[in-house]
Amino acid sequence: MINLRKMKLKILFILVFMLLTTNISLAQSQQATVIASSGIVRESNNFQSDIIKSLSRGTTVSIIEEKQDWYLVQSKEDVIEGWMYKDIIVFNNHKQSSIKKGIITARVINVRAAATTQSERITQLTNGTEITILDTVNEWYHIQLNTGVKAYVHSDYVKIVPTYPVGRILKGNVNLLDKPSSDGQKVGTLKENNTIYIKGYENEWYNVVTENFLEGWVPSEFIELQINITNPVNRSGSRTHTLSDIKSISEKYLGKRYVYGGNGPNNFDCSGFVSYILNTYYKDYLQEKGINLPRVSRQQATVGTVVKRDQLRVGDLVFFNGSRGTINHVGIYIGNNEFIHASSGGNMAVITSSLNAENYRRRYATAVRL
Repeated sequence: MINLRKMKLKILFILVFMLLTTNISLAQSQQATVIASSGIVRESNNFQSDIIKSLSRGTTVSIIEEKQDWYLVQSKEDVIEGWMYKDIIVFNNHKQSSIKKGIITARVINVRAAATTQSERITQLTNGTEITILDTVNEWYHIQLNTGVKAYVHSDYVKIVPTYPVGRILKGNVNLLDKPSSDGQKVGTLKENNTIYIKGYENEWYNVVTENFLEGWVPSEFIELQINITNPVNRSGSRTHTLSDIKSISEKYLGKRYVYGGNGPNNFDCSGFVSYILNTYYKDYLQEKGINLPRVSRQQATVGTVVKRDQLRVGDLVFFNGSRGTINHVGIYIGNNEFIHASSGGNMAVITSSLNAENYRRRYATAVRL
C-alpha cells in the first residue's frame, strides 16, 4: 500500500515537472508577430498543405522549429500548432543576423563556384533578383541559391537591403514617423511604389526600414505586403515573382473559343478566363493575400488595389466599360501595353490586344493589382 502511494506521488511529480518545463520552454521560445492581414497556418511546410486556421494581423505566435522558408508555430490564444511562411511574420526583439539580403544590380551577373573570375560559372542571375548572402570573401559575396547550392557573386553588382519581409507603399507622400502615432515626428517621406522592409507591427502601424536603412512607422493601410513564395525572387517590375510568368501561362489558352458563361479550360467568357487563370495557377497567392476573386468582371474590379494606367505591371487586371458606361469586360495585362482576354468580338476567342487600340483606349475604365 505504501509502495503504491509512493509510486502515485512519483508519477504526479513527473507530470508536474513535465508541465512546468514545457511552459518554461514555451516562455523562452522565440516570439513573432503576424504581419499579414490573413496569417495562414498550414498542416505542413508547403503551399499545397491544408489550411488549419487564418490568424489576424498582430497575433503573437511562438516559434517551435524552422524548416527552409517555413516556421512551425504555436498560438496560445487560438490553441493551434502549424506552419507559417516566413514573409507573413516578423520576430519580436529581432537580433541582427550575420546572414544578409542583397539585390542584383547588373543586367546579368555570373554566379561562380569560387571567389574568382577564373572559377567555373554555375549559373547567371538577372537584375532585381534577391539573393541570400552568407559571408563576404574579399570583394565577393558567398551566397546560397534557392536550390541550396552555395556559390559566389562579385559585390560590385549587389545592393545590400534589410533582412525583413518586403512591403510596397500604396500611395504617394506618406510620412515616415518616429513612433506609431499620428502625432509622431516626421523622419522622412515615402513615395508610391517605394519598397520598404517590415521590422515590426503595433496597433495598425508597421515599423519599417527603407532601402537606405532609414527606420520609422507607417499606418498599415498604406502598405501592401509582398509575399515572396519563390526565393530568390525578381522584384524588377512586379509585386513578387509570383505573377511574373502569367503571360506565358495565359498564352497557352490563345485561340480557345469565347462562350458566354464559359469557365474553361476549353472555352471562356472574359471574367471566366481571368477567374480560371488566377484560381488554377495562382490559388496559393490569392489565399496568402486573403483574396476571394469574384466571377463577374464588374465585381472583380472591386478587389485589390486600383492602379493608374501608366503604372501597370504584368498580372494587373484591366477593365473596360460597355455601351451603358458600366464595366462589362476584363483582361490580364501582360506588358508592353498589351493584355490577354477572352474576346466576344470578331475572333470570338482568347486573344491579345493593345490598350492603344481605339476600341479599348476609348472604353478603358480602370485597373487593379491583386
